[in-house]
Amino acid sequence: MYLAMAMDGHNLASNVSQRFEDCGYLLIVETDDLSVKVIENKAELSAENLAQKIIEADCEGVITGMFDHPEAFDVLADACITRYLGSGHSGMKALDLMKKRELKLIRNIEGTDQCDPNHHEHN
Repeated sequence: MYLAMAMDGHNLASNVSQRFEDCGYLLIVETDDLSVKVIENKAELSAENLAQKIIEADCEGVITGMFDHPEAFDVLADACITRYLGSGHSGMKALDLMKKRELKLIRNIEGTDQCDPNHHEHN
């Protein structure tokens, strides 16, 4: 399975970014063998473009910090990409916690546990 990670650095030893939009790198991780494709978050990439890169990489989920831009959150939610809150952890630790189902899900732009009913209307 492919999983995206919004990271401060370019490898799994780096920390998960506090904010999706502020990540320095987007890592596309093949969870079976931990191979990594690195996408640098350049200034010309909008938050929505960054979210679109996750979809194009056929990722099933993203480990990130919170979202500042509702548009990026909506792009991922509408594509049924699972969003995990992993800020405060290294990439390896966040992956381990995700596998143990110990990472909090980001269900809405505010980061609470309530699902956003607007996304259910699309299904």
